[in-house]
Amino acid sequence: MQVGIGYSQERDPAQAGRLAAGQAVEQSGEPAITFLFCTANYAPELIWQAVKGVIGKSKLVGTSTPGIITNNDRILEQGVGVCTISGPKIQAVTSLQENIALSPWKSGEETGHKLRTSGIDSGTVFVFPDGFAANISDLLRGIYNVLGPHFTYIGGGSGDNLKFFKSYQFTDQGFAHSALAVALVQGINFQIGTGHGWKPSGQPMVVTKARGKKVYEIDGRPAFEVYAECLEDIDKSNFSYYGMKHPLGIPSVGNNFLIRDPLKVEDDNAITFITEVPQNTVATLMEGAVDDLITTAEKVANSAVTAVTFPKVAFLFDCVSRYLLMGKEFERELRAVRNAVGSNVPMVGMLTFGEVGTFSGIPFFHNKALAVAVGGVADVF
Repeated sequence: MQVGIGYSQERDPAQAGRLAAGQAVEQSGEPAITFLFCTANYAPELIWQAVKGVIGKSKLVGTSTPGIITNNDRILEQGVGVCTISGPKIQAVTSLQENIALSPWKSGEETGHKLRTSGIDSGTVFVFPDGFAANISDLLRGIYNVLGPHFTYIGGGSGDNLKFFKSYQFTDQGFAHSALAVALVQGINFQIGTGHGWKPSGQPMVVTKARGKKVYEIDGRPAFEVYAECLEDIDKSNFSYYGMKHPLGIPSVGNNFLIRDPLKVEDDNAITFITEVPQNTVATLMEGAVDDLITTAEKVANSAVTAVTFPKVAFLFDCVSRYLLMGKEFERELRAVRNAVGSNVPMVGMLTFGEVGTFSGIPFFHNKALAVAVGGVADVF
């Protein structure tokens, strides 16, 4: 198993794609699977064509992102990142499902069936949905309904340069927007860690009226009124600041919480979130000190790397809101993950609009979290 990683910040998309892919392939040799991450200020068709021209028959999966996490623990807000992996026993199959918002559950199931027809009966599923799409949780449940617990799941929502306009998804079959790009990889022993570091800071509440990403009422009252009282009467003008520091937490399996990130207050005092919040769910406000978030990041990476005998590559999918919240302190989070993974293990990743990670083997869609996958040579094929 050989791993190659390449980057380019050239402004010309074709040149950037060729350079990044060329650097990666020079290290790995002819790849079996290629991962592509690019920022939103490039023409996607030119990036795709350039990378495809270098990697040959390799399977390809990837997405657009507001930032690429590099092997030297930096964030590229403009650039192209490519990771290529080769090995005689590595198998991969990809799927590009378009228009996922029309029927997320069905799109997930169709993706699962496409992967099943490959004959690969175990492995790791890398999932890259459009981070702006609705009901990504349903999408994941659809995939899991077909594939089940014999697979490992990880990935992240694709995004743009924080304009919330359009994101792109890539496979060897092509590229699209409002889509789902997935790769199933067998022959690499990937171990997964997921976490966030946020803790409950208030009493449990009930979301009494919600539709999609908009919460209208909490405990039978306008959502913002309850939110403001919990944070000592904040007003709408500073909601974005307090909302970033105090997301909503929904109890999940294993004493964990799913984080839901508030985005804005509407004129009717409803709150719009980044991700759907189910009606009648119990939730609480959360808080997280920067040191706690970073400590959790290190624990998440440790949990993945210690389960791999000879780690060869690491992927990091880290929420863009953690990057915005921490500012310069985010470099400490990257270093904490790097220290856990090891300086000799190639690492690549992206800032995500929501993270795909598992609790008890079941894939969930997270906010304000990070997911780490560490891969080594598989013992069983």
